[in-house]
Amino acid sequence: MIKFILCALLAFANISLASALPWSELAKEEQAVLKQFSGQWSQLSSEQQEKLQLGANRWISMNSEQRQSLVNKFDQWQQLPPQQQAQLNKKFEQFKKLPAKQQQQLRNTHQRFKQLSRDKQRKLMDKFKKSKQQRQQKQNRNQSRRRNR
Repeated sequence: MIKFILCALLAFANISLASALPWSELAKEEQAVLKQFSGQWSQLSSEQQEKLQLGANRWISMNSEQRQSLVNKFDQWQQLPPQQQAQLNKKFEQFKKLPAKQQQQLRNTHQRFKQLSRDKQRKLMDKFKKSKQQRQQKQNRNQSRRRNR
């Protein structure tokens, strides 16, 4: 589970080292977090090593609440059907292709949304669903009109 969590933490990392990092040069805390990789460490690419080290450092810097939150999110992820996981992965890949400024705008919007009460969140989601349905209905009507011409 820690392996997946570390990989999830690294989703945004795009850093690579020029050369591989020997296991012995990792800090003891990093080695403790990454112990399951110790046997294969030298076979990993420098980019994989760097990403794992970055993830380990993020894990080390988290407090117990943050770690528990991440574990809970991982558990939720594992409970999703494979189709939904694939759909979310696809959306995440699309997100990563957006310009950095647009990614940040989306992150900020998401943060503001999370700070709303559950009731306000629900109302906004309902409003969005209705708006989406209305757009779809309008699009369907327009397509029908074009076919009937």
